[in-house]
Amino acid sequence: ADLEIMVRQFGYGGLKISKGLGLGVRDGYGALIPVDDPRLFPLWAKAGELGVPVFIHTADPAAFWLPVTPENERYAELSLHPTWSFAGPEFPARLELLRQLERVFAAFPQTRFVSVHMGNNAEDLDDVARVLRTYPNVYVDIAARVPEFGRHPADEVHAFFIEFQDRILFATDLQFSSRRGRTAYTLGSGGAEPNTREEVAPFYAAHRQYFETNERQIVHPTPIQGDWRVDAIGLPADVLDKVYYLNAHRLVLERRP
Repeated sequence: ADLEIMVRQFGYGGLKISKGLGLGVRDGYGALIPVDDPRLFPLWAKAGELGVPVFIHTADPAAFWLPVTPENERYAELSLHPTWSFAGPEFPARLELLRQLERVFAAFPQTRFVSVHMGNNAEDLDDVARVLRTYPNVYVDIAARVPEFGRHPADEVHAFFIEFQDRILFATDLQFSSRRGRTAYTLGSGGAEPNTREEVAPFYAAHRQYFETNERQIVHPTPIQGDWRVDAIGLPADVLDKVYYLNAHRLVLERRP
């Protein structure tokens, strides 16, 4: 009922579900609520009825399930954000969370889902492609995951974007906050200090370099997320238009009531 009010009366264009679902949100009895809990089925059905997409974040990179030691490839990030680690036995397995999410996709074919962060599984583009081919109601965004999918051979990533050019949305995980009366920025992932306004333009330029050129071994947009280089994929202009804004416009803005 709340979702219907927000969409019909206030013009909301979508529903965002955080990774807390499946990882931390518990019911009144203290039990962890799985992503595919039947008690949430009316919510997914209502989103489909209203025609608004569900942006859903489930799980996180595989390294977040490994011990936070210098051997972990995301140690620089996790050591600054220890609560992002899910290495303990109290957390569900990462692949189980992804399978729970897939069962939701299957159960609600009339509801459009945006599986954020490159399908929540950027390390495994083959599996993301399988999900997209299986469920035509599923989209992905690329927020803060260029480091992961950028590790794949450039020709494979290029082919992925060509095949799914109508179902990929540009995103960055750009966040704003106010600190001591000034605007602070988080560009994809937080470091020891907040990012500054002067860093915003280079952050977007790094994305454009990856998507628009064919340069090799470039620095990806979020270095704290992995100490490696990536190869750019040089997408055609018409595909860039779709990924950068047309797909989001069609999915969210054109369908708003």
